[in-house]
Amino acid sequence: MDVLNSCIKSAIAGGKAIENFKPKGIKAKADKYVGSHAIVTDADFLSQKAILKELAKDKEVFFITEEIVKGDIAKRIVKSTDLNKMKSSRVYIIDELDGSSSFNAGHYEWSVSVGCVEKLQHIAGAVFAPKLDMLFNAAKGKGTFLHNGKKSKCQVSDSSLKDAYVIFGPDNFLTKYPVHNKLLTKLGDVTRTINANGSCALALGLVACGKADALVQPLQSPWDWAAGKLLVEEAGGVLLFYEMDKGQIIPIKHLEPSHYNSDKRSVGFVAGNKKIAEEIMKVLLSIKA
Repeated sequence: MDVLNSCIKSAIAGGKAIENFKPKGIKAKADKYVGSHAIVTDADFLSQKAILKELAKDKEVFFITEEIVKGDIAKRIVKSTDLNKMKSSRVYIIDELDGSSSFNAGHYEWSVSVGCVEKLQHIAGAVFAPKLDMLFNAAKGKGTFLHNGKKSKCQVSDSSLKDAYVIFGPDNFLTKYPVHNKLLTKLGDVTRTINANGSCALALGLVACGKADALVQPLQSPWDWAAGKLLVEEAGGVLLFYEMDKGQIIPIKHLEPSHYNSDKRSVGFVAGNKKIAEEIMKVLLSIKA
């Protein structure tokens, strides 16, 4: 089965299912990482249902999803207790609505993201932002493309830090991440512009296509970056991942099955061209919590 096509079709299906949907049931998640800032709506479940309907046609694959799944498909969900499946299986990692607060507010800054990981290798991914009419997609070894009225190949920017437009995920502003709070002011002084984006997957697509120079995220869930990781890498960029211990940054060289745990936020990252990502990581490592 064409995994890239599956990622694209399912991401579009999820986005189209909710593009003009008005959410009714809005609930704050019990999220120990960001508190009540994380919400879930009936739109999340509607999008997830449309995505899984498309992907479940392949009976040999597994899934990591943000929201609860019921029925037969539930047997194919990779849980925190069986993460070793990541070493031997093909797994679709789904973010049915990345940027729920933006979506709920009627804002354009949200996306649907589907990434495919096989034996811990990211092999395909698609990010669809309906309100921007932007579809980003990538397959391993095939490059990254943006469909936005026309198809164009993506390349990360070659900007230096002083000329950079750097995006921060909103979690950087939370007091539980003092290192990232300090990074905001440090980079604000030395870059051209810093900004925030409520959808991690969308921001990674923007970095991949050179529409932003870098993205900084504290600890995230696997669905936040599973598709976007490949977008950036196939466009010539890097994601420098790290764990955190008592507020301090601990760089990691390789992703392990534990980093795909759906029950916790295991890794943060800096994304961009290699030089700018390394510069930002150096600043991040220099800051004491």
